[in-house]
Amino acid sequence: DTWWGIKGDTLDTYHAMEKIGYKEPLPLGERDRATNIARTAFMQSGMTLTEATQKICAGYGISAKILPMSDQEVTSYVVTEDGSLMHYQEYWVGKRGNVPISGIRRVTADGEPLAASDAVISAIEESDGVIIGPSNPVTSIGPILECGGVREALADKFVAAVSPFIGNRPVSGPAAALMTAWGYEPNSAGTRKVYGDAVNLFVQDVKDTVEVEGSMRLDTMMTNLKKAESLAWDILSFMPDIRR
Repeated sequence: DTWWGIKGDTLDTYHAMEKIGYKEPLPLGERDRATNIARTAFMQSGMTLTEATQKICAGYGISAKILPMSDQEVTSYVVTEDGSLMHYQEYWVGKRGNVPISGIRRVTADGEPLAASDAVISAIEESDGVIIGPSNPVTSIGPILECGGVREALADKFVAAVSPFIGNRPVSGPAAALMTAWGYEPNSAGTRKVYGDAVNLFVQDVKDTVEVEGSMRLDTMMTNLKKAESLAWDILSFMPDIRR
């Protein structure tokens, strides 16, 4: 199992390219590759990313509403020691994070300020509450909160956020190095500062040694489906507009 891709996918194309001398940095399965090809074709035909995502979900029979944060093209870069920009995928996938970095930069393709899609703002406004999962604060959650309109929409909602850190180490990924480069402590305290007044309830793991004033302690290690569901229900029970 991997942290990406489609369960049960095959890697025939990846291995065929490897055999003839081209090794992709990240193995992509056939169905995963097909999804990327179709999304590109949909968008080249004039669809927005939101529309293309909805079409893909319909094709796979996914009933949950999945929304990209924006219909703008935006890229995250890390700033290397010499001041040059390196694409985040090259930094993490290609270089495995083994490059000293000093900053984070977000760049939109059209040069305009990053803005959330209308669908995202509507989804927040129509929700009973919002849960921010324990994902990377810099490259996953940060860009969403930077989208114009998101923090304003969240201001009227009860928002819970789960820390991705236990002590000074993230549960997975390069969040520690990225947080430091972004100017924040690489721990739950730094994560809480990133989210600021967008969050009403901040959740830390019971084993986290870092103290964050006002936080709630729960078992956030979702090592199986049962534990993940238990964490979700625990958080929902403290959300005033959802609590039964």
